[in-house]
Amino acid sequence: MRSELCEKFSPTFGTDNQCHYYIEQSKKSVCGLCKLPENYRCIAEIADKPLPLSHSSIQDFMTCPRLFYYKQVRGIQVKNAHMGMPLKLGKLWDTVLQWYLGDKSVGLQEVIDDYDIPEHGVESIKALYKAYRDLGIKIEEGGRLQAPVNLYIEDFGHGVWTWGNGSAVRLLVRGFYDRKYDGYFVENKLSSRPDNYLDIYLIQSQCATYFLADPNLEYCIMEVARTPALKITKREEDDIAAFGERVYNDVMARPAYYFMGYNKDAHTYGKKFFRNEFDLEDVRNRYKIIFMNIHEALMCDGFIRNDRSCKNTFPGQSCDYLGICRFNTMSEDVYQIREKIVWVDPAPADPSEQLVLDLAKGENT
Repeated sequence: MRSELCEKFSPTFGTDNQCHYYIEQSKKSVCGLCKLPENYRCIAEIADKPLPLSHSSIQDFMTCPRLFYYKQVRGIQVKNAHMGMPLKLGKLWDTVLQWYLGDKSVGLQEVIDDYDIPEHGVESIKALYKAYRDLGIKIEEGGRLQAPVNLYIEDFGHGVWTWGNGSAVRLLVRGFYDRKYDGYFVENKLSSRPDNYLDIYLIQSQCATYFLADPNLEYCIMEVARTPALKITKREEDDIAAFGERVYNDVMARPAYYFMGYNKDAHTYGKKFFRNEFDLEDVRNRYKIIFMNIHEALMCDGFIRNDRSCKNTFPGQSCDYLGICRFNTMSEDVYQIREKIVWVDPAPADPSEQLVLDLAKGENT
C-alpha cells in the first residue's frame, strides 16, 4: 500500500502496512474499497489492481470518461427514487419476471417503494404482466436465473502491460444472464423503443460479451416487451384500476405490438440471434483498448468530460450526472455513495446453487 497516493492513509502498523480504512476485495484481481463514507475505491491501489468492468461500465466510459469516473471510482450513484421513469419501469418488469419464474425472494413492493414508482406506472406493469400470464407465454424449463457472467481477458502482450506491482494484467468482465441454458441464453428487456434491442448492431456489446464468457453458447433470444404508453385520464386518476384494465385490454387486443416476435400458436415471443452473427473478437479487442484507456486516465487524471453527451446519453435524455459536472457539487438528496460490498474471485458456476426453472414439475429448484 503506497501511502503517498492518499492523504487519508492511516496505517495499521501490521506486517502488510495496510490502511485502517482499506477494504480488501480480492488479492489477485480487483481494486479494493475505502471505509471512509465520502470515498468508494481505494485510490492508493488503483495503480496495482484493475477496476471491475462490465458491459454497462464500458458503455459509460465510451459515453463519457467523467461519467465512468463518477460511477466506478467515486462510487456515486443516483438514488433509485430519482432515476428516470424508463429505468424504474424496467426494474419493476425485471423483478416481476424473476418472481413469476420462481425467485420468490425478490420484493415487488420493496422495489415500488424504493424506486418511488407512481401508481399509473405500477398499473401499467401489472397489466403487462397479467397479459403475459393470460397469453400463456411459454418458458423452457432448465434455465438458470441470473447466472453469473465471468469473462477473463489476459492476452495483453508479454511485457507490454503490467500493474505497478509488476503482476501481469488479467482483466475480468462481470455480469449476469437473465436466463442461461446449456446452449443459449435469454435476455428480457422492456423499452418504449423495442427495435433498439432487435438491431444486432446495437446489442452486439452485451450479447458478444455473454457469448465470449461461455464458448458453448450457440445463440441468444432477446425477449423484448414494449412499455405501455397509454395516457391516464382525469377520471382514471380517481379509479386507477380502470386505467390498468384499459392497458390490459389493449395488450390483449394486439399482443404482437407489445411482445416483439409474438407467436400465437407457439405462445412465445422474442428474436433469436446466433453466435456467428456477432464479431466477438472486435468486442474482445475493444475491452482491451478501453481497459488501457482507463488505465492511462487513472495515471494522468484523464477522465475528461464528453460535453457532446451531456444532453444525449440516450436519445433525448440528459445525463443523470450533469448537475455534478455543472456545479461541481453532489446533492445528497439525489445522489449517494454505492454500497461497499466485499467481493472475491468468482468460482465456477454451480447450477445446484442457482435457481433453475423446473416448469414441468410446476416448481423451481
